[in-house]
Amino acid sequence: MIRAPDRGPEPADAGYVTAESALLLPILFAVGYALVLVVVVVADQIRCADAAWEAARQLARGVPASRLPEIAARFAPEGSHASSSYADGAVTVEVVRDQGVASRLLPAIRMSAAATVSCEPRVADCS
Repeated sequence: MIRAPDRGPEPADAGYVTAESALLLPILFAVGYALVLVVVVVADQIRCADAAWEAARQLARGVPASRLPEIAARFAPEGSHASSSYADGAVTVEVVRDQGVASRLLPAIRMSAAATVSCEPRVADCS
């Protein structure tokens, strides 16, 4: 019968890998969640900017302001609100969205974007 060689007593640091992994996994999870959250917030900010620009461009071309929610809804992230104002021959559209972070205990992140476009000469509503 072949016997395994005697390894001697266990080293003093046995089990440290398990303890370190138990401490490291929640930190890695939190960092991963934060990175995903940053990507989502940046994507929504870009969508707000696109929606503001597109809505301002459409209103400057003569589309009625009553269609602003419909135009903004095509480009803006869900749950956003758009408002418009006319001044000095230009239209300004602002799109705002409050993004909840992780829970209701943390404050929401407010993303907003505004775009100003000069109205075309044939547009009568722009004053």
